[in-house]
Amino acid sequence: MNRSVKGLLPLLLAFLLLLCRPADAEQAFSVSLPPVVKGYTPCEITVVSPAAGEVTLHLYDILKNPWYTMKVQVSAGENTIPWDGLGTYGERMMAGPYRFVATLKGTDGSEARAETDFEINGTTPALVYALPSSDTLYLDHSEKWFAECYVSSRCLVVMEVLDSKGEIAFTKEMTIKDPEGTPVRWAGSLNEKQQIAPGKYTVRMWSKQNPDYRAEFPLTVAEKNPAKYEVAVTGSIIPERGMTDEEIWAIMMKPSVVIAGNGTFRRFDLYKAPNKDSRAVGSLRCATQALEVLETEGKWAKVRAWNHADGQEVTGYIPLKMLTVFAPSGHYGVLIDKREQTLTVYEDGRPIGTIPVSTGLVVEKNYYRETPAGAFLTDVHKGASFAQEGYRYEYPLKYDAGNMIHAAGYVRTGRVRDYSETLPLLGQKASHGCTRVSPFATEEHPINMYWLWIHLPYHTRVIVLDD
Repeated sequence: MNRSVKGLLPLLLAFLLLLCRPADAEQAFSVSLPPVVKGYTPCEITVVSPAAGEVTLHLYDILKNPWYTMKVQVSAGENTIPWDGLGTYGERMMAGPYRFVATLKGTDGSEARAETDFEINGTTPALVYALPSSDTLYLDHSEKWFAECYVSSRCLVVMEVLDSKGEIAFTKEMTIKDPEGTPVRWAGSLNEKQQIAPGKYTVRMWSKQNPDYRAEFPLTVAEKNPAKYEVAVTGSIIPERGMTDEEIWAIMMKPSVVIAGNGTFRRFDLYKAPNKDSRAVGSLRCATQALEVLETEGKWAKVRAWNHADGQEVTGYIPLKMLTVFAPSGHYGVLIDKREQTLTVYEDGRPIGTIPVSTGLVVEKNYYRETPAGAFLTDVHKGASFAQEGYRYEYPLKYDAGNMIHAAGYVRTGRVRDYSETLPLLGQKASHGCTRVSPFATEEHPINMYWLWIHLPYHTRVIVLDD
């Protein structure tokens, strides 16, 4: 045989073997998606896998902040995974560059890693959340019922009320454009002369431009509110360390005696004696700060609370006519421990997660930076972010005038949120009086600030333990 032909035989055999290999064995592990993605908008992530198994996808920005993790089962070959350009709990991503890092654990024991870069830019108008102010709407108008809504951008929102048979009993549409939380009010009226019948209903809300994002919750309609709370001695409104979860929940669900008023930024003096001519011993905020009523004397109540200005506990007198009583929302409660620098969420009586936080750090004589202890009720959400002293803070929950629960602050680095200065401080005092929470969810701490923002409705109890 010709020596040149004989030398080609091994190459020819190798080529034939390559042609005969299974198609999926040729495929390298890879991940890809469109170069530009919009929030609240369907897209597809394509994963090409050489073997069946589990793929973990981590979403990072260019500073390696972890915004989302998903685990999916894949087969060998090409797989498509739906995604809508949002974070762990549906949080909107700031426009800018991002990266998906994918890791494969094959059923055959194989492992592989791949990554892809892309951009997120813009959103489709959508209903972000709808939180009812109460589970019950009273037709005697003893409480004003509303659903607080937030939208990603201006859109037409539909509210449907369905009866127990699933039939539409009432519907309304409204354009929501306010960048703050917008209360959608309803008094139970079907028209000018007719009210809805008492009973069990389901409320559905969505944006007409993007109906895939819906909120749904049960609503009971009742003739009258049976609870008529009077200002009376309350007993302790703050749990002690070492109490059981049942004891803590019982205190959380106590009605709040508060100073009546429409604005939580209004300040009222607490007097040393039941006389307005006596000196003030402290100042309290109205509408959300609960007072421990020690006794009532004629037209006055002796109360105990924590002074808003410096966080010190004060006892004094306030006119009874200035007080009213609110019931807390019945599903969630928040316990902030300043000594431990933790926040625990309670749901229907049981703790569902504890996360590290930063409360107020007093510097020199800036006592206003203390986070006052006490029992509070959350107010209507006000905006998705605010700026202060060079930082921007997202998802604020207002509960005590200027003090809020919000995400750790960031500064802009190009088109990326940089948390490197505030995130490491979680677990120690560092704030200006507010309570800071991580914007990121992890396996150890799955509750992040966005979760709190979209789950905790109006008048959720917040208890801050003193240190």
